[in-house]
Amino acid sequence: MTHHLVSRRLMMQLTGGAAGASILPFGGARAQAQTLRAGIAGFGVINTLDPMKASLIPEYYIMYGVFNALLKFNSKMEIVGDLAESYKTIDDKTLELKLRRGVKFQDGGDFTADDVKFSIERVADEKNASPNRSKVTPISEVKIIDPHTVRIMTKDPYGPLLNYLTNTRTGTQIVSRAAVTSMGQEAFARRPVGTGRYMVKDWKANEGVELTGFAGAFEGAPRFMSVNCPLIAEESSGMTAILGNQIDLTSTAPFADVPTLEKRTDIRVLKQAGLNTRYIALNNKRAPFDDVHFRRAVSMAFDRDVLVKAVLFGEGVASPSILPPAHWLDGALAANPAVKFDPAAARAEFAKSKYKAGQEGVMLVWGSNWWRRFGEIFVGQVNQVLGVKLTIQAMDFNAALARTRAGDYDAMVMGWLGLVDPDEYIGEMLGSKGFRNIHHYASEKMDGLLARARTEIDPKKRTAIYREAETLALEEMPVLPCFTSNVHNLIRSNLTGFEQFAYANFGDQFGNMKPG
Repeated sequence: MTHHLVSRRLMMQLTGGAAGASILPFGGARAQAQTLRAGIAGFGVINTLDPMKASLIPEYYIMYGVFNALLKFNSKMEIVGDLAESYKTIDDKTLELKLRRGVKFQDGGDFTADDVKFSIERVADEKNASPNRSKVTPISEVKIIDPHTVRIMTKDPYGPLLNYLTNTRTGTQIVSRAAVTSMGQEAFARRPVGTGRYMVKDWKANEGVELTGFAGAFEGAPRFMSVNCPLIAEESSGMTAILGNQIDLTSTAPFADVPTLEKRTDIRVLKQAGLNTRYIALNNKRAPFDDVHFRRAVSMAFDRDVLVKAVLFGEGVASPSILPPAHWLDGALAANPAVKFDPAAARAEFAKSKYKAGQEGVMLVWGSNWWRRFGEIFVGQVNQVLGVKLTIQAMDFNAALARTRAGDYDAMVMGWLGLVDPDEYIGEMLGSKGFRNIHHYASEKMDGLLARARTEIDPKKRTAIYREAETLALEEMPVLPCFTSNVHNLIRSNLTGFEQFAYANFGDQFGNMKPG
């Protein structure tokens, strides 16, 4: 039995170009300091460093290096052991994992099966309001067999289980029961205790995080025992910082500058097709996007290929689905007229809605310049085609997200970096209880499809169900899928050891990096 929905085609797409970097030595005092400067570009805030509470990409960038999970992905996007040395399925509802022996937490405590049970049950506990709770609610019991053996049992067969136990954006990273209990959750969120190769030394929410190496890590002590991770809100500023030798590594790069950067010898551009979806979130409960005809009209009133050219500068592909291209099986979705630029069809669909020319609406934009450009181009096209009056309102991400959670918005540019299972995209974004369903979209039919897909462990059957869910999404258009962007890292050419994965990893590579 397999829980892992990854096709051979998917692995081939995701592993292309994921090479490590090569090298020149550090110079001067920097060689003595041995501090890695890893800029988190394109983000300006971190709200927590507790896996249970994490929901933002930059939070995970740090936590990848602080924690381990039971499992992880290798560079071929295959699931392998992390804190679990091995795993096997006992039956369709039981997974057994053998844990590594001799693993220490960063406070000196021993890692055991009890910490696994505590970590998973903590995320599942409704009172903790974890954004990742839905990933573990199908689990009925975490049973300790002995201090180094644990069985995870689910209520029904659970297709995405292995994916949701990996050290990615899952929230299932393993924490120390003793540390959480003694520190309390608030203090733990600021100075978490994991088994990873780095410990949190300092954190300023809007400035960055300072890490220090954990010599006792089971993966081995890192070469860089100090890592500074400044938050750099604009990707262009991150580029300027690395070109000016102020940082050594960035988490992304400005799309427009990638061709020029690739010609330089002092830095290296790592690039590959990404596992992400960029879309426009719509408030399905408020005018004007409460009308399915209006939503469908808007979808046909803007050109996704223009967005790829003008926003991504060719660094990505237009998307007819909220699933990234690596998950598409054929061209059927791309041929759907609901996601094709067709001004005449858009105006005909608009005529079926309850709204008229001149209808107003506000698009929230946030973050670095390309997010704003994304919104501006979209609004300009839709206004021109439909004769409506959509406008832009810019704010920081936390403020924008708070507005969407409260239902106080019309539309917003949005994105999500998921993994290799469709449940993390369609389930989280379109399930009525999905944490990323900020659209206030609720469909019994969609929920039924998602429930069926979760309990189906045959990959072909699961794929067929998700295709049905995608088709329903294009009919009801609760969000507007737009494009998938490439994953980029900029790294100084005096460093080796950083291996780029398609899901935009970061902190998990710090411990492998070294000069020369």
